[in-house]
Amino acid sequence: MTTGSSSGGIRRLAGRYLPKASATPSPRPAPKRGRGWIKPPAAAKTVSPEVETEAREERWNTMDIERTVLVAVHTITSLIRLEDIVLPLEDDPRVQLVYTQVPDQFGEGVENRLRDMEVRVLSWGEATRRKFDLVVAASLHRLGDLPATARFAAPHGAGYNKLWPAWAWPGLKDDRPVYGLDRASLLDKDGQPIVDALLLPHPAHLSTLSRQCPEAVPYAVVAGDPCYDRLLVCRAHREHYRERLGIRDAQTLVAVSSTWGPRSLLAMNHDLPRRLASELPANHRVIATVHPAVWAQHGARQVRNRFREAHAAGLDVVDTYEDWRGLLAAADFLVADHGSLSAYAAGAGIPVLLSHFADGEVDPDSIVAELARHSPLLDPQAPLVGQLAAAREAQPAQWQAVHDRLAARQGVSAEIVRETLYRKLSLTELPHPARWPLVPPPKLVRDDRRGP
Repeated sequence: MTTGSSSGGIRRLAGRYLPKASATPSPRPAPKRGRGWIKPPAAAKTVSPEVETEAREERWNTMDIERTVLVAVHTITSLIRLEDIVLPLEDDPRVQLVYTQVPDQFGEGVENRLRDMEVRVLSWGEATRRKFDLVVAASLHRLGDLPATARFAAPHGAGYNKLWPAWAWPGLKDDRPVYGLDRASLLDKDGQPIVDALLLPHPAHLSTLSRQCPEAVPYAVVAGDPCYDRLLVCRAHREHYRERLGIRDAQTLVAVSSTWGPRSLLAMNHDLPRRLASELPANHRVIATVHPAVWAQHGARQVRNRFREAHAAGLDVVDTYEDWRGLLAAADFLVADHGSLSAYAAGAGIPVLLSHFADGEVDPDSIVAELARHSPLLDPQAPLVGQLAAAREAQPAQWQAVHDRLAARQGVSAEIVRETLYRKLSLTELPHPARWPLVPPPKLVRDDRRGP
């Protein structure tokens, strides 16, 4: 190896000091082999940083790993969806799963959740320097920054329902596309799709994609909704979840759900959870769940304290970042806004009472908009018991409105997702059938976690 010296005009070679070469060196005879002869170093091979990092990683492997999959986690909401997606890979000894947290406004809580899961975590900086066989994500934000042979993306809601926010869309307000199926979300700066597989729950999304971003159509996979299929598996064990939540046989469980933002249930009907807990008959139990973005934006302590008065009236709250499907599996009614939980509840046969409807935020052709057309809206002046009865009467129409959109591939989404993942990894699938396990029953906020 040759190194330079800033003083003395000399350089060191194989332990010997030689005069610094002139600009036009005189020719020298080739050195003869013999005592003191030094073999010239071989020309260095150019190795990319990604290959060098991969080789260094493989030196430490104990397991015989053939493929490495990066799970790119933006938020707790996306992580819950990703847990469904990567389940088929977790039992495969040929596949190494590693996780990274993608920088995101609502990323609070992801680091702790990943730590609790005891998975291998890479920093964002390291994840952007390595190349993976496959990247899996439930959001498109900065997905193109992750080097990979293939990228797989899935929605983190009941399909693609929301329009681009008016404050973020650079074009005309009336020309906002459906978020997640648009060119701004799906194409890189060179106009190329950033995904190699895009999961669509229903063929209707394919029509939207064809209109908004035809370049991504070849990569679309109509796979149904894994979240919905897993909810139905949990719903079949309804008594298990009711027992774990402490719901008695004669009790009616009313679930309350709020999405995030200024048009959410909590923002526009902040007193509704307390009213439900205090005005419904004693044989009713009320449990609320809040979108993870609310916990991330405002902090868990403040959110818990926001429910203090409602809790005194009898309301319980699903704790920070818990999976909501265990609550819906046990519920008799859902009172909610335009979030995805409304569609999932209706598809599971649960009567839905909408607190309001934020029509300016929702695609008018979406499943949530279709549900709103068949659902009663909350009347602040009318008795709540009667309004729940109206939701029960509307339940058959609600189910019909959303079922076909959710159940396009009902019962086979696990097989389609697994086949897609293994095709992108160029691996043969494992022989055992793909199926959904039960989600854990959600933990409720304890009194000692509500603050002073």
